[in-house]
Amino acid sequence: MNRILITFLLATAAAVCRADEPLWPLPLETRYLTSNFMEHRAGRFHAGLDLKTEGRTGFPVLAAEDGWVSRIRVSPAGYGKALYLRGVSGRTYVYAHLERFGDRWRGQVRRTQDRRGRYDVTLHFPAGKHEVRRGEVLALSGQSGTAGPHLHFEVRDEANRPLDPLANGFAVPDTIPPSILRIRAMPASPASRVEGGLRARTVGGEALSDGLPPLRVAGPVAFSARILETSDIMGYRLEPYRLSVSFDDSLVFETRNEVYDFAGQHLMRLEWLEQPGLRERWLHRQPGDLLPGRSGAGWSLDPDVLTPGSHEVRVTVADRAGNSSEVRWALIVLPEGESDPPASASSWPVDPVRVDLPPESKGSARWLTPFLDGTGDDVLPAPKGEEAPALLAADELTPGERLAAERRQGLEAQGWSVRVVAADWDTRNGRVFPLEAALPDTLPPDLGVYVQNRRDDWNPAGAPRRLGDAWVFDAYGAGRYALFRDRNAPYLGPGPDEGLVNAAAPSPVAGVSAPAWEIFAIRMDDLGAGIDTSSIRLRLDGRPLIAEPDLPRDRLLVELPDAATPGAHRLEVEIADRAGHVTGRAYDLVLADAP
Repeated sequence: MNRILITFLLATAAAVCRADEPLWPLPLETRYLTSNFMEHRAGRFHAGLDLKTEGRTGFPVLAAEDGWVSRIRVSPAGYGKALYLRGVSGRTYVYAHLERFGDRWRGQVRRTQDRRGRYDVTLHFPAGKHEVRRGEVLALSGQSGTAGPHLHFEVRDEANRPLDPLANGFAVPDTIPPSILRIRAMPASPASRVEGGLRARTVGGEALSDGLPPLRVAGPVAFSARILETSDIMGYRLEPYRLSVSFDDSLVFETRNEVYDFAGQHLMRLEWLEQPGLRERWLHRQPGDLLPGRSGAGWSLDPDVLTPGSHEVRVTVADRAGNSSEVRWALIVLPEGESDPPASASSWPVDPVRVDLPPESKGSARWLTPFLDGTGDDVLPAPKGEEAPALLAADELTPGERLAAERRQGLEAQGWSVRVVAADWDTRNGRVFPLEAALPDTLPPDLGVYVQNRRDDWNPAGAPRRLGDAWVFDAYGAGRYALFRDRNAPYLGPGPDEGLVNAAAPSPVAGVSAPAWEIFAIRMDDLGAGIDTSSIRLRLDGRPLIAEPDLPRDRLLVELPDAATPGAHRLEVEIADRAGHVTGRAYDLVLADAP
């Protein structure tokens, strides 16, 4: 991108935005989102917007308003390179996954890294130390700490609570209403019935029209919904701003995603029905859900609300631009214990939350809901809260699985594996389970618990730990867990072709200078316990050098000092994995001055 184009885009952005309004953080003609506010993440909410950057890095990132830079954080994971701007309004704007900080801050970051001898650092600045003006270039957009190029952007209030940027000066064009794709109904007690039976029933698969077939129930039931929200032609799945349920024209449940506190975001687990391959929004408010913008209660679980007779249920979803959709259906409530016989041709087909277990497991197959646990004809209430360890099923790796783990990842199976099955997961980050395996009093550093991913590989899930006289492991979700020893050291790949490092091209963005030498990548990965980023050590001609671990792309990004002179140099790199295995490699470099 040349300097003339950058200047034009910056001038255009400034012209279309009044001086008393916050400025859009990127000088792009399009405002496409890949994620939005309070979207589902593993155990947390998404705190802002992810702004698409055309699959590229290096766009100027602009100050939203006058203020000062209050904080800079550099990490190989999470937000990557992040900058926090405290505006004169009292709000804080967070810019994350950056590629390169502006010249005013980059040198201080580098000096702090050199002094502390590590890549990850956090710098805090007092008011007035680094003042900026609205529209000033703060950094370049990038992909640090994340899988692909985009800008993560947040707006926080004076209490450091995330706010929805779409409602606070950063709206995007949106004419696409959310769609309700599926409604699920499930019995909530052994005496309950849905269409005369104990299995869950669903309707949908594509966008539902307004009028759904009637549904017959008896006793307490629970409903969930699968919703599709997008804002533009790119079609990225987002989270609707508002979800509401009306029962006979009375509002019985509502969520509005406007603000939340980081300390309470673990409560998001109460709002979702989650299973492997299944994630749906609850259509009632669970006990303990104290998130802002939530109202109502467990209306369909309350016999004082779900009285016998014919009722109408209406579900409405809306986005920030005011687009909305709704579906409604007749809910025919029969007295508990007087349910009609099962409907053989119901318009709500049977679709239980089913769990397939190994043949060695009791019953070999099981169907679950967060309320019921069924095996064959036996139906029991599912334990809840602190007493809900779910189901710990016996498991054994096949010889082929053990061989594949050893060949692909260097992992040696230790004869213990188990399946954690759950139809619901409480608000805690994890649950503790017994690890029934003979272990020594002092564990070797290469021994760990791993969880199987969707590609049938194994990801580190922590080390066993002592709890009293027993060994236990912590599970952070349903899945298959096994004990392995990591036998392989990490890998370091070759450096630049023929060791040649050229002078870098000038930067097209004023205020963000290019490095003197091209940044080059060295492949770095470990398929077992994973790279220990704190172990990374580099020396250029015998002097320490800090490099950037780019973990999503399995590489180490090396930026040589601007003062490095043309000619021959030697770079030594040493890394270790979390199992303690060390790998080192030396690289002969030739720095070629610009022609």
